[in-house]
Amino acid sequence: MSNIRANTFLFVVLIIFTACSDTKLMTPETEGEKLQILYNDAMDLVKKRDFVDAALLFEEIERQYPYSKWSNQAQLMSGFCYYKSNMYNDSLDSLERFIALYPGSKKISYAYYLRALNYFEQISDVERDQTLTSKSKLAFEEVVNKYPESEFARDALDKIDIINDRLAAKEIEIARYYQFNHQWISAINRYNKILDEFNTSIYTEETLFRLVEIYFSLGLHEEARRYAATLQFNFPNSDWYLKSYELIKDLI
Repeated sequence: MSNIRANTFLFVVLIIFTACSDTKLMTPETEGEKLQILYNDAMDLVKKRDFVDAALLFEEIERQYPYSKWSNQAQLMSGFCYYKSNMYNDSLDSLERFIALYPGSKKISYAYYLRALNYFEQISDVERDQTLTSKSKLAFEEVVNKYPESEFARDALDKIDIINDRLAAKEIEIARYYQFNHQWISAINRYNKILDEFNTSIYTEETLFRLVEIYFSLGLHEEARRYAATLQFNFPNSDWYLKSYELIKDLI
């Protein structure tokens, strides 16, 4: 995603080492030098967008040098590379390990954010099970609640709005089914769930109208007027309000 590409530079620390000789190539002698070569090789693969091989090499660094200063960075980078390769379960495994092992890291907010993106990218269409949609919402809410001042909080809030629209779309689909089959109580409960849990979604206006419609058809005119008034107050220029007004104008 574009926002990930924009922010990657904050976390990809390229450590450049030069070994110059006029007469021969240098051979690494210490564990630190070997680690530097492995890490630079992995970063070269990232720059070439060979994310799978890069992830495997970062995992190898983590395995061979678990106590090095770059082990946590390699673990986070493997999570990023797997994410870029659409290998979401592998990415989540790396990120969960990072979160568990390095809760005090300066990059922990990014790990939480990237974890949420892994769920977000797997959201299916509205007709299917929404388990991952709910997980994505909870993960983004964790970013906002734990790290409200981070550079990821704003995008996390935007993603939550998108997710709420998707969840509300599923609920309104079910609510309409109940309503059009005259299962009034079930429909009312579903519509009220949208108002309670997803009241910033794009389906709020229609939900209020549907409640006006149901209560009017049941002869519960006071309830119909109440929801129409709520619709007018919050969405005075809405087409849904105009429709509700046509229903209840003789009751006013």
